[in-house]
Amino acid sequence: MESKQALNEFLDLIRDSDATFLDPDMALDEQGKVDGYQHYFHLLQLAVDFYLFNDPLRPQWMPLANGNRRIYGDNVDAVYYFTQVRGDQEYIIRGQRFDSCYLSFTLYGGDPHGELADRVSLSVNHRDIQFDEEGRFEIKLTPNPRGANQFRIDPDSVTLFSREYFFDRPSSTESILQIENVAPQPRATPLNDRQLARRIRTMANFFQGTTWLAPLPVEFPVNEFLPPFEFDAEQGGWGTVDNIYCMCRFRLQEDQYLKIRFRSPEACYWGLQTWNFLMQSTNSVDYPVCLNKRNIVPEADGSYEVCLSSRPAAKNWISTAGYSEGIVFCRWLLSEAMPETPEAELCAW
Repeated sequence: MESKQALNEFLDLIRDSDATFLDPDMALDEQGKVDGYQHYFHLLQLAVDFYLFNDPLRPQWMPLANGNRRIYGDNVDAVYYFTQVRGDQEYIIRGQRFDSCYLSFTLYGGDPHGELADRVSLSVNHRDIQFDEEGRFEIKLTPNPRGANQFRIDPDSVTLFSREYFFDRPSSTESILQIENVAPQPRATPLNDRQLARRIRTMANFFQGTTWLAPLPVEFPVNEFLPPFEFDAEQGGWGTVDNIYCMCRFRLQEDQYLKIRFRSPEACYWGLQTWNFLMQSTNSVDYPVCLNKRNIVPEADGSYEVCLSSRPAAKNWISTAGYSEGIVFCRWLLSEAMPETPEAELCAW
């Protein structure tokens, strides 16, 4: 059977993929290697949701991250959904927005076989959408947009992401979202051998592409921020053009902390949090791992000072959540200016 052959190919790929994080040049600590193996299972869950149980002719919103699954640089203040699409179809997205500070829909163009996206083909955020008084909306993705709330879907569009950010995620209400293909589809029939084999190979491509992407490069300087950068629509991957990103690789002993100082331009949302090297949010249930523009306490001059450490701090504490090495990641959404590079100072208690 072709599906058996495809499965064996996928299993061989999984078996050999640990070279991406066991390579001595990656210089990961033991926790980073453990995370690498755990990351496999997050990827396998996503591969099944995204490419086995998802059909671009019958789209379904699938969650990217949840309480047990973290991937692709998720933010603990955000909710993400994914679905496959086809550029020769039209789609209606209906929904109701409540108390989020940011909502967007991003189409990505590229190969329809599970590879990372080549480009952003469309970016629509809440500023582009007309809502009624109760937050309800309906938008159409179509090759021939006409009028308000209609947006172009390009022929090479293959995936669609929704992003929604909150200042207080636990106390907030995420939007109600539905998506449907405008063209009625016949009832789905069971997959045949060739169709299943194709989906397995698509899952394998997705898995392989993501293991190439993470862990992050080890040549990042330690305890020093890289300059902020805008996400470019043509750079590939599943980022969004509304974002400015900035990161720092940290390495701390128990008796050390990282003092982070910065100023922020006005933005729809901005925040900083900790990741592991696989770009997964750390444990936000048991530790304070994220600060945003709403809950951070400013200094008298309007600047900000954050303490990254394993020990609690009196103000603006971000916990390392049990990690001695990891990533501090910052992002600004719809920023009015390019932020200055944050300053980091290694200190001892």
